[in-house]
Amino acid sequence: MFSMFSPDSKIMQVISRVTDLILLNILFLMTCLPVITVGAATAAMYTLCFRMMREEGSGVIRPYFRAFRENFRQGTAIWLILLLIIGPALFYFDRVWQADSLLRVSGLFFILIAVAGLMTASYVFPWISQFQNTAAQSLQNALILSITHLPRSLAILAINLLPVALWALNYDLFEKISFLWLALYFAAAAYMNCGILWHVFKPYREPHE
Repeated sequence: MFSMFSPDSKIMQVISRVTDLILLNILFLMTCLPVITVGAATAAMYTLCFRMMREEGSGVIRPYFRAFRENFRQGTAIWLILLLIIGPALFYFDRVWQADSLLRVSGLFFILIAVAGLMTASYVFPWISQFQNTAAQSLQNALILSITHLPRSLAILAINLLPVALWALNYDLFEKISFLWLALYFAAAAYMNCGILWHVFKPYREPHE
């Protein structure tokens, strides 16, 4: 009975991990509030999630803000670039889709740009949390990896877009479980994505890692 509550038991390890993810989720949402800082916040969140997977270090708050500062400049620059690509593509797709059938065909071009941008975004912030490149190199690497590992990319995209899909398909359910988005979802999604990306990034890590 008492062994169940020892620090090394599976139950306590799960509870500890969930607690860390809840704290990480709260920190992520707090640092996303200015909107312009979403890129740095996402990179910092992935830094912590990869650390959790490697069982490295301890604590969440201080390591998170350290990673946030380290990724602030590049994460913000990449975030703004992606907004300038994805935002207009979705806007023009919506406008063209409401037009006549001939113009709707051109809407496929805009949706392809938006999907490519979202796939790139799904890889680039985890990438910069682990590797040192310029913003342009990181975006290029993220796009290439997202295409060459398409099944994994689609799985990551499905995880990342789950709230949007649920909001569009079943708003009542989305509202009923809204506490999950605030308490756990974003950090839990990043943690699951790290599990998918672990083998994608493995060939690019140093041998000792």
